[in-house]
Order: sequence, then C-alpha cells, then structure tokens
Amino acid sequence: MSKKNYNNLYNQLALPFLAIKKVYIKEIFETLELRHGLEKQSKQQFIDLGSGDGRVVIYAALNHGIRSIGVEINDNLVKEAKENLKLAKVETKGAKSNLRKAKIIQGDLFQLNLEGYNYVYIFSLPTIHEYLKHVFLTTRRGTIIIAHKYPLIQEIFNSFLKLEYELKHEPEISTYFYSKF
Repeated sequence: MSKKNYNNLYNQLALPFLAIKKVYIKEIFETLELRHGLEKQSKQQFIDLGSGDGRVVIYAALNHGIRSIGVEINDNLVKEAKENLKLAKVETKGAKSNLRKAKIIQGDLFQLNLEGYNYVYIFSLPTIHEYLKHVFLTTRRGTIIIAHKYPLIQEIFNSFLKLEYELKHEPEISTYFYSKF
C-alpha cells in the first residue's frame, strides 16, 4: 500500500463520516447569526473539516450566501457531496448565485491552514482532537470554531480557544462554539 493510500485510509478511520441532522444545521447557523456575527451575503468564509456529503457546506452557501468550502478525504463522499451540490443548484434555481460560493474539495484536513476562515466546523470524535491542534492554531484571532456533538478537549485547546456557547439540541446532543483568542 502506498503512503498516500495508507494516510487516506488512516484518516477515514480516524474521522468516520457522521451525518448531522438538518434541523441541527439550521439551529447552528441561527446561533452563528445571533451570537457570532455571521452576516448573510457577506465576504465571511466558512469551512467544514471532513465535510462528508456536503450538507453543511451547501446549507451555508444557500441560506447565508457566504463562501463555503468542504474538505473531505474520502473519494466516494467527495463524489456524493459534489452530486448533492449539483442537485441543490437544479432544485433552487433562484439561489444559484449563492451556491456558486460552495465548493467541495478532496483533501487532508490535517494539512490545512485555516487563517482565511471566519468559521470552522468539525464533527469529529474526541480521539482525534490532539492531532488537530496544529490545524486550529492556524486560525486567526476571532475565528469561531464549531464542534458538533463532541466538545473539544480543554487540556488540548484551552491555551488558545475559549468556549463561548453551548447549543443544546437534545439532552445528549450539543454543538459547541469556541473563539480563537
């Protein structure tokens, strides 16, 4: 097995695709607007680390008109996300200009520099958090990092991230909003 294939396989095992309910996505973006300065049709930028089928990226672009990038390593999920984006463009004729701001790319989230993004979203298992510190360190001051379902491990991130808000969707499901200081 080549080193690239090994790394892709490892990353898929470390960060399996976990789908988020659409109602939670809506609640997350409402919270971003009300508490964290998200402005519709602005030049703000959003990135989804491990974007799976693209649903969060598509929602961000379609409903908020901001540049929205999804980074996914799994070939099949990249294809599915791109198909979902095409389908959304067909289904929402009037919002095509917003969907032009959405992009799905194949890539390794462990290799990213996030300094250009205002909002960073991740739905990852806590076992991978220690390997993400260097990625989150590339964000600029004031960036909002959104962690769905699993809070970021304080011992790893408390030197540069502050928990700003916990959005409870259900008794056992929350989304956590952190700011980079």
